[in-house]
Amino acid sequence: MAFHLAFSKPDLTADSEVKFISFVGLAVLILMGFLGYALHCLLRQRPSMRLCVLGLSGLPMIIGPLLVLHFFGPLRSKLAHFALSFFGVVAGFRWLELMLGTGPKGFDKSVKNFVIYFASPAEVLFDSGQLQASKDGLVSELLLRIAKHMLIGTIALSLGKATDFAPFLDGQDPLTMPLLGFPVALPAVYLLTVYVYCTLATAMLMHRLLPAFLGIASVDSMQTPLLLSTSLRDFWGRRWNLVVHRLMKRTFFVPLVGRSPHLAGLLAFMMSGLFHEYMWLAVNWNQRDAYVPGLSLLFFFLQFLLCGVESALSLTPLGLQLSKLPQPLRTVLTSLVVLPLGPLFLQGISSMGVEAADQGQTVSLVMGDAPGGVVSGSPPLDWVMCGLVGLVAGARGLYLRPRPAVKISKSTVVAVLPTCEGA
Repeated sequence: MAFHLAFSKPDLTADSEVKFISFVGLAVLILMGFLGYALHCLLRQRPSMRLCVLGLSGLPMIIGPLLVLHFFGPLRSKLAHFALSFFGVVAGFRWLELMLGTGPKGFDKSVKNFVIYFASPAEVLFDSGQLQASKDGLVSELLLRIAKHMLIGTIALSLGKATDFAPFLDGQDPLTMPLLGFPVALPAVYLLTVYVYCTLATAMLMHRLLPAFLGIASVDSMQTPLLLSTSLRDFWGRRWNLVVHRLMKRTFFVPLVGRSPHLAGLLAFMMSGLFHEYMWLAVNWNQRDAYVPGLSLLFFFLQFLLCGVESALSLTPLGLQLSKLPQPLRTVLTSLVVLPLGPLFLQGISSMGVEAADQGQTVSLVMGDAPGGVVSGSPPLDWVMCGLVGLVAGARGLYLRPRPAVKISKSTVVAVLPTCEGA
């Protein structure tokens, strides 16, 4: 009896819906960026009025995604809900940076700087107040990394489809089990975590393609958090979603850290929890019973406490001994601290994973004697787009001379003791 690889047929309509929202969202952000900078300059001499006007004009960016879901939802894909809420979160926080002046140095130096910074889902970098040039070969590097994450994501999605993202749980919800299902739920939590990571990392790498194609450097938001994190503070402060991390750090952590590092860290983590509550509400807009409000906020509060405990232990004999362990072992220990609480965070997004497994392209082993058992689906739109960008980038490279090497500063942020700045 022979085995054949069977590829599912992806829901291209659902996938196109996500892409449509992404392109329309980008156009809206460009328009809002011009409007915001004009108001910023017009009212610069009247700070109180400037704050009020910018505050009121920024509300539609946060409420807008929920209004779209209210009048036009539910959309075909929960990933589309996720994309809508992502635009609301990033735009909302960057608008707040404009109001408070907490953005990176040079972000509001010119209308060009601000519009590019505000509208780009990836965080572009600045050097001496100007947009920082990207290194040569970045487009090709990004395409290779996107392909790698897509492959890992497809494998995770395929395993999730075969198990409903609940291996060894027999359909049980970890939230209803003692100790959140620990340790039986760890395979399910890790599988869903890998899927979430690959989904975020792939999207964030794609977000970097346009700035890279234009020669602009941007933040590498995921620093291999699941394989290289050696502590909780390393995971949250240096490796996981540095776009959000840097937003939290600049706006909520830095203004308070001089007065109270603990309060600054707590505020950053709580803001992380609140915006995830907003996103999970949007993801489950048409299925409210699949989302328990408050669990994401609780997850980030507990992560703050664990970071504090880790910091307190770091200078003790136990902490010093743990710091001397091999890196792979410290990564395993870090995972064993983070993962048991994972159901609190993942509960609001697990249904999206199950739906994505049905709508996305997955692969499975099919038993049969005839090759006719192999089902060939159409390639996902992401692969087509990456291929086209790769061809254009290759053609562009044939006609442009290489630029001198540019020294790229580190994009990661070192966590401040005794707590880290949040997710």
